[in-house]
Amino acid sequence: MEITVKDLLIFLKKYIFLLIAVPACFAVLGILYSFSLPKLFTAQTVLLPEYSMAGNNSFFSMAVTADRGGAEKLVPELYPNILTSTPFGLYLLKQPITDQNGKKYADLKAYLSRDTSPSLYARFMSLFRPKSAPAKSQVSFPKSNIIFLSPEEQGKVSNAIGLVRISVDNKNGIITIGCEMEDPVIAAIIVEASKNYLIDYVEDYRTSKTSDQAAFLQKRVVEAKSRQQNAEYALQSYRDRNRNSFLNVARIEEQRLQSDYTLAQSIYSDLVVKLEQSKIKVKEERPVFKILEPAKVPLARSSPKRIVIALIFAVVGGFLTLIYIVFFKEKYHLKLM
Repeated sequence: MEITVKDLLIFLKKYIFLLIAVPACFAVLGILYSFSLPKLFTAQTVLLPEYSMAGNNSFFSMAVTADRGGAEKLVPELYPNILTSTPFGLYLLKQPITDQNGKKYADLKAYLSRDTSPSLYARFMSLFRPKSAPAKSQVSFPKSNIIFLSPEEQGKVSNAIGLVRISVDNKNGIITIGCEMEDPVIAAIIVEASKNYLIDYVEDYRTSKTSDQAAFLQKRVVEAKSRQQNAEYALQSYRDRNRNSFLNVARIEEQRLQSDYTLAQSIYSDLVVKLEQSKIKVKEERPVFKILEPAKVPLARSSPKRIVIALIFAVVGGFLTLIYIVFFKEKYHLKLM
């Protein structure tokens, strides 16, 4: 069976009205359906982080380098993993929330657990749903980092993590954090909390080793200062007691005390210098995040996109119309047999 251009023109002329009317009706149905969908608002913030190794933004830039003192760096390519972790979900659930109507919630967990039943019919139908099993008693893990969550808590953590989207532009080095929700104010609050968590996490990762060294040196400085003061007190006390003594034994003891004081003073001075250097290094290791676009409450909805939904419905309507014409109206498949 050969199909020519003339056959196509005859086919279109015969069914042009049907091929236009049905997709148009489907498009109208799509628009009407879009009004039944909840309005969603997208809040986002844009960050420009400091890259620790310029010109090498790949995963392998985490390698230890000698010129950086062997410090391991967390590259932006791994930032999305930070905002998909369970600790981040637990952090979000603890954030205080205020909706667009000014109603305050103790935290995001309370907001997600609020009663959202739209009608009496939904409440009536909920009576016939199977009741959830009672939550099992939680197992305690003393002095452990193990997290134990019930299925309900794990679901809330997953819901909280799913609210946040993060993308990293490796070419321009721009990080975008977004949240899409029905409430624009809550979306902006979640974006701001996510940004703060990411910055704090990266800062702690980048400076934790140097900060530990600074804390260790701080303790040693206190000990060295106390040792220096004790040695100085012992030396001056001995000199006061033996001010008019000309014995060689007294001189030997004074020399020993003077040596102890000099050593304690030298150790204290050296530790103070190292402590100041460590504090400077902590500031140098602290990453810099430039906020290109701060989180703000969105004014225009981002979803549903009625034009896109109408086009999808129109394409589906046109496809179904062609199937109807080919297989049920003209029955071309029988002519091919």
